Amino acid sequence: MMETKLLKLIVCGILIPAVLSRNVNIEWDPKGYLLYCPCSGRFTGQTEQLLGALQFSKAINRVLVIPPYIDYPCGRKHKSSATGISLMQHQEGNEYIPFDSYFDIEALHEYYPDVITMGDFLDHLAPTYWPPSERAAYCARKLADINDGKCPRTGNPHGTFWEELNIEFAKSEIWEEQMHYNVDYEPWKNLWIETYPADEHPVLALMNAPSFQPIQPNAEELHRYLKWLPDIVDEGEEFIKENIERPYIGIHLRNGADWTRTCELADGNHPRLMSSHQCMGHYSQEGVTKEVCIQSEEQVIKELEDIITKHEAKTIFIATDHVSMEDEIQDAYPDVRVVTMSPERPQVDLYILEESDHFLGNCVSAFSAYVSRSRVNAKRSVSHLGYNPAPVRDEL
Repeated sequence: MMETKLLKLIVCGILIPAVLSRNVNIEWDPKGYLLYCPCSGRFTGQTEQLLGALQFSKAINRVLVIPPYIDYPCGRKHKSSATGISLMQHQEGNEYIPFDSYFDIEALHEYYPDVITMGDFLDHLAPTYWPPSERAAYCARKLADINDGKCPRTGNPHGTFWEELNIEFAKSEIWEEQMHYNVDYEPWKNLWIETYPADEHPVLALMNAPSFQPIQPNAEELHRYLKWLPDIVDEGEEFIKENIERPYIGIHLRNGADWTRTCELADGNHPRLMSSHQCMGHYSQEGVTKEVCIQSEEQVIKELEDIITKHEAKTIFIATDHVSMEDEIQDAYPDVRVVTMSPERPQVDLYILEESDHFLGNCVSAFSAYVSRSRVNAKRSVSHLGYNPAPVRDEL
């Protein structure tokens, strides 16, 4: 069973608590179900897809089956004491972490009560109501045309995701190009409902998330329904209590080798790059520059100066995927304590950044965008490296 398979997950060298298979009575809902593969991005990108899928499911009035997070081979992160660089020890294979190992699913019910986990769907409903012979994969015509007329489900994660769930599809259902995920537009919403009525298509299993990149503004607002589980909150609060004196600035530095390659696209000629909407807005035509995408030590230190003064900061907390610049920042500001933690679970970094008195993020990074969304919803101050660093954009 799905939940049983997800009981003991060792991700990056640690045991992730998972929700045990429960003795619950889950009845089939005639409005139908929506499944999808979170087939792009890591944790924060997959969370964006979830918010889009949540909005989409409510609009077309289907139960959303929340997929597990795909955690790609990443190994156990640790920081070299000699270099201050976060290092990775790689492990083989994806891990699949249930949504309710991180978040309180009941909080989502405040927005839309018709959501269940993939584990509950596969354990309690699929054996009776979704037999293997009726399992169809749904995709757009352009995807099927490059895959011998079938919806693609090969490779990692497009094939491995469904294989892990023991789902094999007997056929493909292919929609034409007039179908769009923008269900705010009433004719497109109605087209989904009319093309795939629940009595004829009880389970829509989409090969990708029914969401946009970048995430749309009305879906961003749904972030407020994401509530961390107590163990993540407790770990974050314990670190804050033991290591941080308020007011503190949370800063996210993205500077690994893969990110350096990404930032080669930031030549000032492209108005959008990954999550740049978080600082530039969804409709800006302003080009993304290298300084917005990746920062030198000198740039970070310079931009911190006004922020430290404005917020009377006593601590700077740094979250990073690679080089923390901890020693350099500490040397530049000896009266401010500089700390970093390199947690086994990046979700703890996210929590600590969310709770800071001011957040300074990377405009292009989805990791920073997660924190920005959370703080904007909570009306907390946010600014971004390399983008209008003076004055700091505190007015939300």
